[in-house]
Order: sequence, then structure tokens, then C-alpha cells
Amino acid sequence: MKKVLSVLFIFFATPSMAQDMPPRCWEPYEFVQEYGQWSLNDGVWSMPFTCSTGVQASVNVNQENVMNLGLAEYYIQAPGIENDNTFFYTEPCGAMGQFCSYVALHEENIPTVYSLEN
Repeated sequence: MKKVLSVLFIFFATPSMAQDMPPRCWEPYEFVQEYGQWSLNDGVWSMPFTCSTGVQASVNVNQENVMNLGLAEYYIQAPGIENDNTFFYTEPCGAMGQFCSYVALHEENIPTVYSLEN
């Protein structure tokens, strides 16, 4: 009986626990020098990262929005960056690359042809 309960726990409890936090980023992203791990603080998940230009920022999402797959409102906060320091995305990992690309192009005074807001 214990074996059956253990197997049921693994199959049914693990997926729901895995969705209680934002997706893990696995790849290197263009224009992103490094990124850290997700941490939960006061109901907000946060993952710090550094762009290749040296700009430090973080991807954030409110804990209650994590379950809204594809609709979650991830936001990037970066001190000293325009747009009221906040950029919104529906996916956190590629958002780092998009943000760092924007920062790199902005520093080189190259006009962007797309909006960061999804």
C-alpha cells in the first residue's frame, strides 16, 4: 500500500508543485551575461540577471500569477532604465534577452523597430 501511495504522490503531487514557481531558464540568451535562480520574497518571485552591457535587472512575477501559463505578467525592473523601470512580458526567460537587446541597441542609439510590451 505504501508503494502505491508513493507512486501516486510522485505522479500527481510533483507536477502541481513544479507549477508553483516560474519556469526555470536553461539556455544562454543573447545579450545576457548571466542570470541567477528564482527566489520568493513577500509574494513575488524574482530572478536577477546581468546584461552584456553591465546593466543589472530582475525578472519578477507575483506568486498568484505564476499559474497563469502564457498569460502571467512577468515584469523586469532595472534601475536607471526608462519606461518607469518596468517592462512587461508573458514569458520570463526570453524576456531577459529581449530586454538586454533593447538596452544594447538603446546604448548604441540604434532605433528599435519593435515594442518591448507584449
